[in-house]
Amino acid sequence: MRLLKKFFYKLINQSPANLEMVRYWKKNQAVAAKVIKSKEGHLIMQMEGEKYPFPTYPRGYLLFGKLSKLKHEIKNQIFNESWKKLEDKVPKEEIIKDIKHKLFNEITQIAELSKYDMLPPEKMCPSIREIYRAWTKVSPETGVLRDYLCFILNEDDAYRWRVSWLVNWFGWFMKRNPVKSFDYALKMLEHGEVIGDMKERQRLLRRILLLVLEDKNIRNKFEMLFREINWNKVKLTKADKYFFRGKYFFVDYDVLEY
Repeated sequence: MRLLKKFFYKLINQSPANLEMVRYWKKNQAVAAKVIKSKEGHLIMQMEGEKYPFPTYPRGYLLFGKLSKLKHEIKNQIFNESWKKLEDKVPKEEIIKDIKHKLFNEITQIAELSKYDMLPPEKMCPSIREIYRAWTKVSPETGVLRDYLCFILNEDDAYRWRVSWLVNWFGWFMKRNPVKSFDYALKMLEHGEVIGDMKERQRLLRRILLLVLEDKNIRNKFEMLFREINWNKVKLTKADKYFFRGKYFFVDYDVLEY
């Protein structure tokens, strides 16, 4: 299907420049907007002059405050430190054990500072609400990890859209071999990035996530979660793509030549 779309778009001479995208930034630093509740119950932001409402709404005091600190600590304690240990030939089992400890201790303590800022699941955007639902069914005992990861994804559209973008690359065999599908999608994520520094970040992300999935229990839970999630509810919507195309990312890499 992806190859057919790519062939069709090439046939009609379609290009990224022809696709609809957010436009307020072309003429203004900011525009008027209002936060409203959608028919489905989640929060959206209607921006003046834009075709689609923005899924959820950015809360600056969180993005540049508590959320920034949480993401920074996850990046350093989980990804950067684990990468260094791998390079120093520390046994994988020891690294995975340390990652699990940090996720449910130091990182959890930092996330606790934001627990009153976390939206209830019914007000999360549909993609994250689906992940929350599936995670609750599959692994309620790890609810604290679910809460702060969903918090990050719901509040930070750059993370959320990249997760939704991965769905296009899972392939028809995704239910049969979730880890293989996930690995392939993570490889493609690097190609979707425009900036070299972000490509390096995605290589780091992939290496550490696949390391963690070598743990048998984590792998089993991941496969259960992967199969439980309705990925059609997570993939990018027209509105998502509309706003995502305003970022430094090859949003339509799966069907268009860049």
